[in-house]
Amino acid sequence: MIIDMHVHPFCKEADWGDDLDFVANALLGTNKKGRRAMFKFYEVLLTKISIDDYVTQMKKYGIDKAVIVSYNLTTAYGVCIVTNDNIADFVKRYPDKFIGFACIDVPAPDAMDQLEYAITSLGLKGVKLVPPAQKFDISDKKYDPLWKKMIDFDIPLWTHTSHLVSIIGSISKYGHPMLVDELASRHQDLTIIMGHMGVPWFWDAWGVVVRHPNVYIDISAYPELYQWFPFEAFSRFNVEDKVLFASDHPLVHWNKIIPAAQNLPISEGFKEAILYKNAMKLLKL
Repeated sequence: MIIDMHVHPFCKEADWGDDLDFVANALLGTNKKGRRAMFKFYEVLLTKISIDDYVTQMKKYGIDKAVIVSYNLTTAYGVCIVTNDNIADFVKRYPDKFIGFACIDVPAPDAMDQLEYAITSLGLKGVKLVPPAQKFDISDKKYDPLWKKMIDFDIPLWTHTSHLVSIIGSISKYGHPMLVDELASRHQDLTIIMGHMGVPWFWDAWGVVVRHPNVYIDISAYPELYQWFPFEAFSRFNVEDKVLFASDHPLVHWNKIIPAAQNLPISEGFKEAILYKNAMKLLKL
């Protein structure tokens, strides 16, 4: 059994904006190395891959459920790939396969309205944020009303805690795990999932998870770095229940990251906890 805590449903049924070239220029720049390849990747997803294909691939790789997320960078880049409404639609099509998390454009004046609409009207079950790309400091107290509302809704917050190499102009310091340390201290009833292992700040991320009962971490996006992620330290400090499997698919394909997770040199019990048991408990499945 596998529960994937982070999947981007980039597909032809999703909203990509009116101009794919604008999206590519905004996120990648006109001269960024690899822009042509990434544009072709976007183009294939937009024109050839359906949400049904995602479900077919999930069955192929033994994924029972996936948290699907939107990607709202409107304030920072004028780009939103996959809207919260898209996420709600995909969940309605496959309620047994998908769990929807909303992306809130935190710097926007209507961020609170976005949150309330996503949860109360669309029925989404959590929030996903990308502070390095959305260009805001998650520890800033001015955003506390948003976190308090999430506590009221009893929903988890997934936040990108890593540098971000795929978007031009992203601000790496806003992905540092120590910003979550401050956030978790002020809002101890807010369940927080730190995404992408805290790359490259593995030990800082480990320290935040160990210190805070309300903080979890996923192992998405960087299977080639698993040998440096301190799995043993999570075991030795009795926090195996705080580590979650996630992929970042299709940016990192299931055919690469699932075998990497299944072949980790850790106990079978810890492996099962990562692949599905911890997510089942956190998501109340």
